[in-house]
Amino acid sequence: HGAQGRRHTAQMNSQPISRKRERSVDDDRSQPKAAEATETKAAMHVNTPSNGDTPPEDAAPAAPQQDAPDDDAARRPTPPADESSSDDDGVGQLELLARRLEALRQAGELPPHMLDPPPRPPVLQPFTAEGVATYFADCARRPRDPSPVGGVPLHPPDDPLRDVVVMGGAGMSTAAGIPDFRSPGTGLYDNLQKYDLPHPQAIFELDYFRQRPEAFYALARELWPGTYAPTATHLFIRLLHEKGRLLRCFTQNIDSLESAAGIPPERCVAAHGNFDTATCIDTGAKVPPAELKAAIDAGAEGWQALRDKYGGLVKPDIIFFGEGLPKRFFDLANQDLPRCRMLIVIGTSLSVQPFAKLVSHVDDDCVRVLINRDAVGRRDPRIPVALARHLGTGSLEYANPATNERDVALLGSCDAQCRELAAAFGWTEDLDRLIAEYGAPTAPPLPA
Repeated sequence: HGAQGRRHTAQMNSQPISRKRERSVDDDRSQPKAAEATETKAAMHVNTPSNGDTPPEDAAPAAPQQDAPDDDAARRPTPPADESSSDDDGVGQLELLARRLEALRQAGELPPHMLDPPPRPPVLQPFTAEGVATYFADCARRPRDPSPVGGVPLHPPDDPLRDVVVMGGAGMSTAAGIPDFRSPGTGLYDNLQKYDLPHPQAIFELDYFRQRPEAFYALARELWPGTYAPTATHLFIRLLHEKGRLLRCFTQNIDSLESAAGIPPERCVAAHGNFDTATCIDTGAKVPPAELKAAIDAGAEGWQALRDKYGGLVKPDIIFFGEGLPKRFFDLANQDLPRCRMLIVIGTSLSVQPFAKLVSHVDDDCVRVLINRDAVGRRDPRIPVALARHLGTGSLEYANPATNERDVALLGSCDAQCRELAAAFGWTEDLDRLIAEYGAPTAPPLPA
């Protein structure tokens, strides 16, 4: 059972993954119809033989080769949804694919390799915070095997009790006052009109930054770390570290609130970059972030002087559209995912690749906990498990009781659900202490 899961992970590691950020700079910056078109086109290639190319050195787990855009395409902004993403009745291509697959299943014509495996006994019960806590405590009594999985050694060797991986998105930081990206009326993209952009995503495009840097610099001045306090969610992740259970926190956020919460840098991976470092986009020269901040605060005269000094515009090392994700993201994803026994996914729409695909590349026995305002990442039961993993369109089974073995959804505000999980772990006093220490925004008390 466990070995089966490890075989799955090792197999997925052999496939290349897109090394560039697709569709968006943050998990809440996506366009659903365009996403459906991309995913469906990838699905049409699911049986295409491999071209035999060796995966890149920094390849991460499991993704079809077809997902990787060519360099020119990767640098183009996401096109608006058009007729290519739907049929004449407005039905998305992913929905059409699901209907066709279901018709094949009903007719008994679904290829054998796409048939879902028979259900296994559940890894935990019940599928609640209490069930997660019981599983969490049980794992503490049986440290994981520290030996390499799939031939990938730990560098450096790590505590075998560190078996929890966190994937975080914009929802972790909204309680701090940092807007997410898609919420109507309050999301960042709905409030960028003051920058007179051609379209909202332009503010995170290199070409537009070269033409009109003052728009991004104005936004960077608003978002620069130090303005906001970490939330109860960040402090819950800090507790996972303090208790010796956090293996890694992969975050899509650029706000550096993980560092502000006291989570050591070696435990964090900023998949989409952050403000901790800065670089000249033309010369590659590294620039002290404090110097960049001072230049941005000084307005046009400041950033122009900085440009002249370093031979080009300087920006924080935030991943813009078409830029490659950090090598460290791929290295540690390959290293950590086969070893984690609990994956906690917090505050993300699971819509931006390659980050979203990580949920599919843990061991088959790994418990996956979604903490989010909305029910996301669900596998459409009409799409076979193997194909859902391949596409990254959603592989969580919490909405499918007949097939769910290990997935839990704790829906609501991230802070409230993290407090509930902390209470189930017996950490309420510890979390309250940190909230008071850091001045974190407080949520309403949990019901008695």
